[in-house]
Amino acid sequence: MKSRPTRIPKKIHPLHHVRRITGMTQAEFAQRLGISTMMLKLIEQSRRPMSDRVKDAIHLLTGIDPASWGRKQLRSTLKHPFDRNAYEKWQMVCQNENENAPQRVLKDRVKALELLGKVMEQEKKGLLWEHEFRQFLLKTIQHYRLAKPLAALKRELEQSGAKWPEEAFAAPKAAGFRASIATAALRSGI
Repeated sequence: MKSRPTRIPKKIHPLHHVRRITGMTQAEFAQRLGISTMMLKLIEQSRRPMSDRVKDAIHLLTGIDPASWGRKQLRSTLKHPFDRNAYEKWQMVCQNENENAPQRVLKDRVKALELLGKVMEQEKKGLLWEHEFRQFLLKTIQHYRLAKPLAALKRELEQSGAKWPEEAFAAPKAAGFRASIATAALRSGI
């Protein structure tokens, strides 16, 4: 049986070279960006444009200045042409940030959620906000494939006697959501 020749695209996207510099496979790179391997393959073959969200994810992962995608040479946000050396410097910067970030920002994020919840409650938008927040959590868990790690964390917390925030992770209830929309519409006079 004859094997089909490998199709080589006429124009290879610069992202292909970026991924090669990182030393990651398509599957690893796609997972880190939060996209499918097929989507990455299509982008690398110049058959699919990059969204702004993908450009931002590439920036966070590699340090490439998002504004440089339209230029002849990709630039690092560290003000160097993007190459292996610039990528290694970016990794050092990110490693330091990632080690310090959880302690530095976790309390701020929790406080921001508390304040947002308080304002939403005062504005009588608590039910709608709660539903949308639950949807956000579920989409985040699905998008980043966090169900198994969260289940392990839940077991660990329950074994230590700590309380798992079940209500926050519960699926949005369609009937309750429809009722809250009707209530909000009646209150607003629609």
